[in-house]
Amino acid sequence: MRKHLASLDGLRGVAALAVVAKHFQNFSRINLHAQQASAAVDLFFVLSGYVIALAYEERLAKGLSWRSYMRVRLERLYPAIFGALVISGCIWLAAGGRPYPQLLLQFAIIPVFIGPLIFAGDLFPLDDPQWSLFFELVVNGAHAAIFRWLTPLRIGVIMAVSFVGLILACHHFGWLDVGWTRRSFWCGFPRTAWGFFAGVLIFKLRQRGWRLPQVPYWILVLALMACMIRWAPSAKLYWARDMLLVTVILPALVAFAVDARVPERWVGPATWLGAISYPLYTLHVPLLRGFRWLLMSSPALPIWERRVLWFVVLFAVIAFAALYEHYFDAPIRAALGRRRGRRRAAEPASAPPVAAELTRQPHVEAV
Repeated sequence: MRKHLASLDGLRGVAALAVVAKHFQNFSRINLHAQQASAAVDLFFVLSGYVIALAYEERLAKGLSWRSYMRVRLERLYPAIFGALVISGCIWLAAGGRPYPQLLLQFAIIPVFIGPLIFAGDLFPLDDPQWSLFFELVVNGAHAAIFRWLTPLRIGVIMAVSFVGLILACHHFGWLDVGWTRRSFWCGFPRTAWGFFAGVLIFKLRQRGWRLPQVPYWILVLALMACMIRWAPSAKLYWARDMLLVTVILPALVAFAVDARVPERWVGPATWLGAISYPLYTLHVPLLRGFRWLLMSSPALPIWERRVLWFVVLFAVIAFAALYEHYFDAPIRAALGRRRGRRRAAEPASAPPVAAELTRQPHVEAV
């Protein structure tokens, strides 16, 4: 089981690094050739669908309530978000920003659901990646509500409707890097639903005995890295490139990765990358934005010194995410899990016996 999940850990870690590289380019103006890394979010959605179905469908069938399930998901996702928001808020204030009410509300759990209603422009201005977590929670709730009804055929119907939504998004915007602004908010629903239910479909088909030929893991990693590079020669073809990536290539990578064997020497690094991927995803934009503000408020530096400093910061961000996961996010989640277990143990004996199930977290969690 550990090696099986390590294959998904590694892909998720590489995808998170690609997202960081893309935003690093935007802040530093140093080209790392990761222009297509926005598609990494679609890989996260596919991974989420597979892992959530693997980790929770049986628990839901045994009596885990929808409310308890959503509490578990919030406890998994929110501590890292809150820490990132605190860091981003401090940087905002240090840069002379004003703590207007809508911005302060982003610290609460409720704006995870109503952010699109109270913010103009970017949905979550303090921490941009939070947009995908909004859709993640929405689709998690929908899946938990209908999981008993889902069959491969019905999942196919959901994906067909989502496919139409993706076509409309491409027609309107010209590509699928959408869902993170108020203007393109509606596109986030088909984008998330396609990826998530593609992952659930992979899980369902594996339950029925479907298996793909084994592909060397290094090929899957290189293929994912190649997907993060802008390879469409013309902007007129961006829609075709994005549709191919989102609907075919990225789900196929996950499907092959599920059965891929990770070499023994790669299991540790892949697991580590998977562990830090979510904190890295939530933290990197506030940290990069803060360093850019420091550079702009400092005396002008030679270009080569600025480039060196930017690369130092890039590695520092990754190191900080690792420390953040080890000393902040993981301990808080563990404490919440223990508290949840004690609360369940104190319930009447007639309550569904799922306390032990609730205290176990899967090794791979989707962003």
